[in-house]
Amino acid sequence: MIIKKITGKISQTFIYELIERTDIIELINKYITLKKSGNNYKTLCPFHNEKTPSFIVSPQKQFFYCFGCGIHGNVIDFLMKYEKLDFLNSIIELTTLHGINIVDVNNNCTLIQQHSYKKKIFYILNKVLKIYNKNLFTVPNIAYQYLKKRGINHEIMKKFSLGFAIKTNNQITDYIKKKYINQSIVTDCGLIVKHIKKNQYDRFKERIIFPIKNKYGHIQGFGGRVLNECNYPKYLNSPETITFQKKKNLYGIYELYLYNPKPKKILVVEGYLDVISLTQFNINYSVALLGTNVTKYQIQILFNISKKIIFCFDGDNAGRQANWIALNLSLNLLYDNCTVNFLFLPNNEDPSSLIFKEGKKKFENRIKNSETLYSYLFNKITNNINLGCINDRIKLIRLTIPLINKIPSKIIKIYLIKILGNKTGILDIYQLNKFITTPNIKKSLNKVNSIKITTMRLLISLIIQNPKLVKKIKKIKQIKKLNINGKHILIELIQLIHHNKITKTGHLLEFYRYTSWEKIFKYLSTWDHMIHENKISSIIQELFYNLKIQHLEYKYNQLITLERKHGLNLVEKNKLWQINKKIIKIKDDKHQLY
Repeated sequence: MIIKKITGKISQTFIYELIERTDIIELINKYITLKKSGNNYKTLCPFHNEKTPSFIVSPQKQFFYCFGCGIHGNVIDFLMKYEKLDFLNSIIELTTLHGINIVDVNNNCTLIQQHSYKKKIFYILNKVLKIYNKNLFTVPNIAYQYLKKRGINHEIMKKFSLGFAIKTNNQITDYIKKKYINQSIVTDCGLIVKHIKKNQYDRFKERIIFPIKNKYGHIQGFGGRVLNECNYPKYLNSPETITFQKKKNLYGIYELYLYNPKPKKILVVEGYLDVISLTQFNINYSVALLGTNVTKYQIQILFNISKKIIFCFDGDNAGRQANWIALNLSLNLLYDNCTVNFLFLPNNEDPSSLIFKEGKKKFENRIKNSETLYSYLFNKITNNINLGCINDRIKLIRLTIPLINKIPSKIIKIYLIKILGNKTGILDIYQLNKFITTPNIKKSLNKVNSIKITTMRLLISLIIQNPKLVKKIKKIKQIKKLNINGKHILIELIQLIHHNKITKTGHLLEFYRYTSWEKIFKYLSTWDHMIHENKISSIIQELFYNLKIQHLEYKYNQLITLERKHGLNLVEKNKLWQINKKIIKIKDDKHQLY
């Protein structure tokens, strides 16, 4: 048998049922906006740069396909490609979406054990948050008074689940050690610090607590802000744990998704209180970094949510440095439909202080008039350059070309080259274009066109694309008798569809993941046969006739070869005559295999 349990860890039946439960249109629409087009849905492909929509999603086949770059697959493939997940984590993502547990067949599966362990950590962090919440809202206390002084109202404190870590050393330590004796769990919560003398105490003390959640609302870690400005560090985050990675998290992502999972723009700020203050003024599209500098991973997450990012860092030296780092990292991810702007704040102001001083209208006007990435790039580089000097013009070209080369969008590159030409006085853009490299883009598909078309491949391809038609194929025993390459694959495919009652391409392909046939079957699933939908059934029938004829012609040619070498006896001549007779009969009999 070709098919095995594709992971050896999770039940194949469970994976199939999970895919059955997931509507591919509903899933993909959570990430990108699909528009109805006939029986299908279409949009601009999220995996390559294009102007005309070529990304098609079929609700009937539960399958997506891009005619531009050739990427395709089912709901698991989409999550793997869009969210950059591996197979098992895509399964975990789907189970999280549906609120169900993974059916674990093999307890030795490391990733499933890790997932189960993470759920325990999430549970503990949630319980600890309730302690922090109770501390904050048992008023009066210095944390609550501080937040009120900063203008944060009670409702917003509740919305963001804010808390307070009291001054004592052991409130959280005592709670966790009382409930859990597993030392690894105690450590992996990230809430306890172990002293050199082996004493343990609370990581967060006398700090306002900001729970850092993922898009599902699971608490991954905490951030703590001091109340006494003399204490350092001013902000303290959870350490790197199984649930918390500082460079991959964004504060406020859960609240953003609650308000609008597909916002037109996202404002990226530095601090927790910036997000909270902006939300209080009904600017509900901001998220915060967990540090001064943005990471490439965070920018990828942001572009997956919205195609317009506005960086709004504090009006100090650290903020200005962060803007330039953000620009450099954004260049690598800048496609035609992506926009990056920069909102520069007055000296010593941050979004939280400014929104309270100016109000929503003036702050949103600042957002509206934020500087484009292109303007900022050239203003920054030309800041200390004298464009009247030839050497400085050469320096400008030398500094700018490497930055332009990072950009994947050819159109944006051309636009920036034109600006560079105007600034340096080189009006022959062709000369500057010689310095620009174009990234290697995968050829637009049809790798499958290089595969030789045979009757068997065409038949398998049509069945993969239309598994519901297999119910018409009854006489598998007759197929077994055929002397044709690929018959075992065809038979197994038919039996698999019959046995599992598969009707959709996306579901069928999942049974072949991580098998030797995965790649070719995926190619065949997107093979364009130029056959009208209402003709497919009759074409499949014709292909079966052709296979039968090929089988008989093979036997016929064997006898002809034998005759030329040695001649035929009476029995062999009669056999040759009978084969010829069958070929004629099959061509007349249109229902032999159905």
